[in-house]
Amino acid sequence: MTTDVKGSLAATATTPLRSRVFSARVALVDFLRRELAPFPGRGIATLRVVVACVTVLVLCMALQVPEAYLAVWIVTRFAMEEQSQTVLTTVVFLLALTIGIALPLLLLTFAMDQAWLRFCLMAALAALGLFLRRTFVIGALGFVIGLIGTMILTVPDFVPVPELAVRSSLWLWSVFALGLAGAAAANLLIAPKDPEILLRAGLLERLQATEASLARCLGMRGAEAGAAALATAGITKLLALLKSAEVVHPSVRARHARYSALITLVDRLVSGAFALELLSIAPLHGSERERLERLAADCARLREALEASRVAERVPPRDGAQTSARAGSARLAALVELERAVDQMEQALGSEAVAADSSLQDEPARLFVPDAFTNPEYVRYALKGALAVMVCYVLMSAVAWPGIRTCLITCLIVGLTSEGATIQKGTLRIAGAVVGATMGFLAILILIPNMESITALALLVAAGTAIAGWVVVGSPRIAYAGVQIAFAFYVCVIQGFEPTWHFYTIRDRLVGILLGNAVITWVFHSVWPVRASSAMWTSFAAALSAMANLATVGGRSDDQSVVAREAQGLRLEVYRRFASAQQSADEAAFEPSGFGDDASGAAALAERERLQRATADAQSVFLTQLLVAQQRPNAAPTELPRPLLEGVRRFDAMIAENLAAIADRAQRRVAGPLPDLQTQLAAVSVLVEAESFIVRDAGTVAQLEARLALYRELVPRIERLSSAELAK
Repeated sequence: MTTDVKGSLAATATTPLRSRVFSARVALVDFLRRELAPFPGRGIATLRVVVACVTVLVLCMALQVPEAYLAVWIVTRFAMEEQSQTVLTTVVFLLALTIGIALPLLLLTFAMDQAWLRFCLMAALAALGLFLRRTFVIGALGFVIGLIGTMILTVPDFVPVPELAVRSSLWLWSVFALGLAGAAAANLLIAPKDPEILLRAGLLERLQATEASLARCLGMRGAEAGAAALATAGITKLLALLKSAEVVHPSVRARHARYSALITLVDRLVSGAFALELLSIAPLHGSERERLERLAADCARLREALEASRVAERVPPRDGAQTSARAGSARLAALVELERAVDQMEQALGSEAVAADSSLQDEPARLFVPDAFTNPEYVRYALKGALAVMVCYVLMSAVAWPGIRTCLITCLIVGLTSEGATIQKGTLRIAGAVVGATMGFLAILILIPNMESITALALLVAAGTAIAGWVVVGSPRIAYAGVQIAFAFYVCVIQGFEPTWHFYTIRDRLVGILLGNAVITWVFHSVWPVRASSAMWTSFAAALSAMANLATVGGRSDDQSVVAREAQGLRLEVYRRFASAQQSADEAAFEPSGFGDDASGAAALAERERLQRATADAQSVFLTQLLVAQQRPNAAPTELPRPLLEGVRRFDAMIAENLAAIADRAQRRVAGPLPDLQTQLAAVSVLVEAESFIVRDAGTVAQLEARLALYRELVPRIERLSSAELAK
């Protein structure tokens, strides 16, 4: 551990407790101010939730539907962003609900009066739901089946009459179906969001970021810095929007190849532009500046064409555009990659509607994830969750307190992949329940005794929903807290078809939530523990392993289309792994070692900061690798002398070996000494200079010199990454 990190740890550990508590409070206030701030669309989304909840409430009161609070709450639980997501979620949830009610009722026909058998079936359904949550392609469907099934098997404990137990269970379908119908109607009728429009907005955002990045390369001041985040964000969200758009608009299916190409191309543009920013800060050569200005103008023209939904006019390339860059400049590869992406995007937006090769392959249809039955982690996760559920059930039965059944729901919902994720969601659940219960308590104490009509109740529910809905439609960091605010509030104020002021519902719900969180945290901490602080380094190492494979992708085939497809697959894998590492880092802050006031808390904070620094270094390496990988079609293997080709591939293999060794170090494995890349770089430099005289094509020689310049940019970045403190 270096001296500066040791000093920072010591300084943090010796900071007075009062100062650290004050800093934590300031950080919490800043977090809430940032998360609760308005943003475009938040107000209308909240209004949509309020209207739907009030409508469902009025219908429940008029038709005297039992458990009306569930019908109203389900609206907030399924507040979606766009149309097809609402439709698909409604269909999936109704299917899961039907199976989740029918299966336990079938089991109750022979287990109603057999407590031991119901106990075993409860454990089995809980484990099945949690297992399907992780392994089923539509994980929510399997999880809802397990959740609903487990809860229905507890009904005989407080409704011993079989007919009444069956009737109350069957009513659940109507209750939830009414709430889902209200949510779907509101999302489809009140300011609906078209997924195709959202997709086009995402494409335009990346084009604008590319323009801004090119402007900064040209030295223009005032250009916004948005490419950094988008360059490593991946295209998962855009692909999901494309699938949703195909559901809403069948005509989009006919343009699937075109949209797929556009998604890939704008990702190449934004990552290439940001990689260009990261390259050497040497002054621009005259031809380089000219090409950058042309690229910026082309991106603006393409953005305007996409925004106006019109055909992009093809602009003929200038003479000598491909070879006018300064010899030996690493920028040449980036410029050629950007020019190629612009040219292919012109084809995709052209009058011929020719979609460039997106290098994207549709995943084969499957019901389960590839490692569903080979990865023991899924079974362990299901068994841990089932154990927590049954511990809560035994405690609830021992004290004969069915009102705290929320402890079972808490275990099933809060139990996530790691200890940090579990505590994070549990914290949101507790915080939301406390806020919602406080709102409900004040309403019962002050308002409900003076209410005499459904209009007054509707206004009260609208006010509470506005607060909860504002949180629900926020970022994922706080959205779940809004769901819990709504549930706790509705349980308090919607207790029947007439004004009531019972406070025991607040007490029971909070006790159940606290018990469930305590049990699930203890189980996940004690049985097969999975620490988010370790998972973040595992994901980071997986990203480095994918980067190691990317380094040698060009040597696996002489068919450049095969190389491009494999490189695109590895690119998406690296995106996913970096995102997973960041998510685990956020979750690690909630683990017991992550927020202590002693040296362990300071060490955990320093470890997360190390991950952030290492991730920034790794992403810099990755973006440079992408330039190397995308450069391969410019210098086909058949055009190069055999000794030169073998030398370049040996150097690529050395880079892969270096990245693989860094990945082992990140996972605290025993790693040997790293290969000396500087010596190998000097050797390949001599080889390129010697063999380039044999190559007759000037463009190929320029590409070789650019490749060498890229290697000179890449090696120091890998060395900086290898010298970082990883998982210490």
